[in-house]
Amino acid sequence: MKKNAVNKKINAAIKFMAVLIFIAGIYTPACTQERKLFYDVMRNGNIIGFINFVELTKDQKKFVSLISDVKTRFVFTVSMHTAETAAYEDGVMVYSSFYEKKTGSDKADKTTIASGNYYKLIDDGVAKLISCSPIRYNMLLLYTNIPEAINKVYSDNFQKHLDIKKVEENKYKLTLPDGNYNYYTYKNGVCSKVEVVRIFFYRAICIKKQIKIFI
Repeated sequence: MKKNAVNKKINAAIKFMAVLIFIAGIYTPACTQERKLFYDVMRNGNIIGFINFVELTKDQKKFVSLISDVKTRFVFTVSMHTAETAAYEDGVMVYSSFYEKKTGSDKADKTTIASGNYYKLIDDGVAKLISCSPIRYNMLLLYTNIPEAINKVYSDNFQKHLDIKKVEENKYKLTLPDGNYNYYTYKNGVCSKVEVVRIFFYRAICIKKQIKIFI
C-alpha cells in the first residue's frame, strides 16, 4: 500500500477516535444540554435539501455538528453532502472537521486539531502545523452565537479566518475567499435564516423550521 494511502487511513482513524473520546466525555444525559436546529434549504421557492444542526454542552465543553444534503438541477442534477463537527474546551476550539462530496468534484476532507501553541491542519491526508492564536469562533457557532463582538470567523473548509460584519440589525455578512458570501439573520438568539450567494451559480436560502432544546 502506498505511503500516502497509509497516512490517510491513520489520520482518519485518529480523527474518528478523537470525536468518540470527546463525545463520551461530554454526553451524560443528566447534566448535558442538547440543542437541535432544523433548516429547509430553498431555491426559487422550492425545497432542495435540509440542514440538521446539533449542539451538546456540558460544563466547559461544547460539541457541535452539522449535516446537510442538497440536490438541485441546473444544466444537470447537482447533489451535495456536507458534514461538519467542532469541539471546544474552555471556549477554545480543540478540534474540527469538514467533509463535503459534490457531484462532479473531488471530495473535501479537512481537519483542524489544537496542538500546544499550534494547530495541525489536515487536508485530504496532508498535514501541516501553523502558529495561531486560540480559535474561539468557527463557522458552526454562527448558528447559535450572534457574532456581535467579532469580525473574524474560522472556516473549517478554507482552514483560515474569514471576515464577517454587521450589515443590518440582526443580520451579518460573511465573505468567502472566492468572492462568494453568506448572510446570517438572527431571531431570539439563534440563526433563523442563511442566504447563500454564489456568483455565477445560484442563490439558496436556509430557513429554520424547528428548534429542540433538551436539558
